[in-house]
Amino acid sequence: MPAGHLGTKRMGELAELAFMYRAASEGIGVARPYGDSHPYDFLVQHGRRLARVQVKSCFTTQRGYRRMGFPIIVAKHARKGVTLYSPDEIDFIAAFVAPHRAWYVIPVEALKGSKSIRLYPGGKSKRIGAFYEHYREAWQLLKEDKKKNEKDKQHQDDQQQVHN
Repeated sequence: MPAGHLGTKRMGELAELAFMYRAASEGIGVARPYGDSHPYDFLVQHGRRLARVQVKSCFTTQRGYRRMGFPIIVAKHARKGVTLYSPDEIDFIAAFVAPHRAWYVIPVEALKGSKSIRLYPGGKSKRIGAFYEHYREAWQLLKEDKKKNEKDKQHQDDQQQVHN
């Protein structure tokens, strides 16, 4: 490999570094499990919320991707070919479209069995295929829902008062 050439593994590593930096900048704790035997790249924490995140990326700078979308493979490569991630394995895909420096934080359930998706950070309507635009920069999905926690705590306090 020529000096300065970035292979796909190296680009994936750069996307993982970018994820760690961005998540930490959002106030989200980031931990990387030891080894490569887990289906997720990171465990993230915000308050009491923990989530498993798999990072995917697209670094292409070829022309035409604004119109065609940036392809992201959202499945794992295994000996038997490409297999889907399940909610038992990961909670989110964090997809990085490098030419636009755009992040998509997508719940694994939203992939609905897709092995690959197309992202349109340059703009496109949902009618034409931009199904994941509402997940662009959706870092709040990785954060603890403080309002829900306050309601749960109030409910617990109310229940305790009833029993006393």
